[in-house]
Amino acid sequence: MTEHFKLDNQLCFSLYNAQRQVNRYYSNKIFKQYNLTYPQYLVLQILWTSSPVNVKKLVTELSLDTGTISPLLKRMETNGLITRVRSELDQREVFVHLTDKSKEIQSHLEGATDILKEASQFTDDEYNEFGKLLNELIHNLREQE
Repeated sequence: MTEHFKLDNQLCFSLYNAQRQVNRYYSNKIFKQYNLTYPQYLVLQILWTSSPVNVKKLVTELSLDTGTISPLLKRMETNGLITRVRSELDQREVFVHLTDKSKEIQSHLEGATDILKEASQFTDDEYNEFGKLLNELIHNLREQE
């Protein structure tokens, strides 16, 4: 077997594995006590910035498709984190609203991203550069779709 085919030598595997580890870390350290998943947390982050938000905006900002976001929102609604309301002007448009429950946990989750920064053991410069490189990769790959 050549070095090329070793998983540890493939950037795609490293990214995949890092993403899984980050999700697991967040889930175990932070989100479990709030019965949240990482994707649900991302939805809440958007809503904490501006609520209500239409589903199309969530799809765009999270780079998800409607087939993925719909069950995610349904679980969040069942857990009392959001409500979904159809637009009175256009019944096809659905707006997502925060609930009192999701507003209450906001202050507890504000520092969630700082925990990963600390766990990474990167310097501030390394952390910022890594984020910049990942965003460049995402942008470049989107451009080629």
